[in-house]
Amino acid sequence: MFIAHLGLGLAAKRITPQVSLGVLLLASQTLDVLCGLLMVTGIERMSVSPGTTVMMPLEFLSYPWSHGLAMSLAWSALAALLALRLYRSAKVAFVIGGLVLSHWVLDWIAHAPDLPLLFDGSPKVGLGLWNSLVGTMLAELLIFAGAAWSYLSATRARGRVGVVAPWTLLTFFLVLFLANHFGPQPPVGIPQQVLALPTLAFILLLPWGHWIEKHRMAS
Repeated sequence: MFIAHLGLGLAAKRITPQVSLGVLLLASQTLDVLCGLLMVTGIERMSVSPGTTVMMPLEFLSYPWSHGLAMSLAWSALAALLALRLYRSAKVAFVIGGLVLSHWVLDWIAHAPDLPLLFDGSPKVGLGLWNSLVGTMLAELLIFAGAAWSYLSATRARGRVGVVAPWTLLTFFLVLFLANHFGPQPPVGIPQQVLALPTLAFILLLPWGHWIEKHRMAS
């Protein structure tokens, strides 16, 4: 999935108001950022292969270190331990660790069976929601819309900038989601280092979320 991941980060603000939105959003996309880093180095591999699924023309050839279930659990535990150290709160640690792991759960729902349980050569799983245009659009948009409502109702603006700030993120990712599925697809043969750039760009969620939080407060 795509904006559904971000949706869970937005929704988590209601139950952990002391944590910056940037941290919550980045936690929801941690596995993709790791995948981008590993693709650049050649440790993980994917390619453009039209027809792999209805919604996504990418073939995930090898990504056990970022998207295998075993390593996803490990990254989630590591994130939880780091959050516990920084925030001194078991609740915050549970939420941040859960956001990291939620990425794998949503991908398990969306992907074709390409998510390894362990490492290369282990069984692969995936329920294949991406093979349904209607199902994918409904799931993504409903989760994102519900999460946006949750965030906006759990916080309030500190002036005019605070009114506009969250909509910069919501609008950008909604347009990007629609363009990703209905716009031109990446060409076959594009280097995977180039394919990795959008996932690496999720690092910018951290300062973007921090900026939004400067102009909003808990309701």
